[in-house]
Amino acid sequence: MSDTSRTSHAIANVECTGVFWQQIREVQPYHNAPNYMSCRGDYHLFAKQGDKVYIEVRNAGEIVISYAELQKHKYLKFYYDLSLLLSNDKHRLIKNKEFNKDYDQIYGYTAGRVYTGDRVWSLETAYIDQSNYKVFKIISSGNVCYYKINPADLEKMEYSTPQKLERFELGYMDERVKWFSHRSVIYKKIAIDYQLNKMEKELEELSAFFEDKKNVINLLVPINDKYGLNEDIIRILINKYL
Repeated sequence: MSDTSRTSHAIANVECTGVFWQQIREVQPYHNAPNYMSCRGDYHLFAKQGDKVYIEVRNAGEIVISYAELQKHKYLKFYYDLSLLLSNDKHRLIKNKEFNKDYDQIYGYTAGRVYTGDRVWSLETAYIDQSNYKVFKIISSGNVCYYKINPADLEKMEYSTPQKLERFELGYMDERVKWFSHRSVIYKKIAIDYQLNKMEKELEELSAFFEDKKNVINLLVPINDKYGLNEDIIRILINKYL
């Protein structure tokens, strides 16, 4: 039976990616109280059309800036590059009839704030799970990145004013900045490992040609087109096979 609660839509002119981190654990609020499942997390959502980029971050809000400005921002650039590594399909969105209530806390629907239908469009992507405190792992696919907007409307959106950018920056500089230097290393490593594992079959074919450097370079081109390899992955492949 098909799932009628959501429909998949191709979106040709906008690239949609995101980084979603979750930690699910069983919690006992106080002595002798019944346990319940707590789901906390963080997200960075991106939609890019040409030079225009929509960005949405938990507790910071939403902004629209140029791609050039994105490249100047240490944290946003890192998460944007990471989102490309985690992407399964940048040009496909999901339209949902209902929001996944498991993520109420992550998306801020708590303390009396209820979902009012403002997150209809979402992105299915690989994401980061840390339900085991000491282990970060990649879940290969999940409908976890819910936009406040329809990314197809990005072309009509105005760039954010300096005042809105300042408010966004103030909201962004919270605990995620404190643990950035530690987690960014972990996130990057597991995301690169995830991409390399996805390319396993292509890499096996690549290894069969490792003695012919010209064939290796030619084979890297379609792999790069398919996966959007970053410099780190290309460097690993070159060092391994050339």
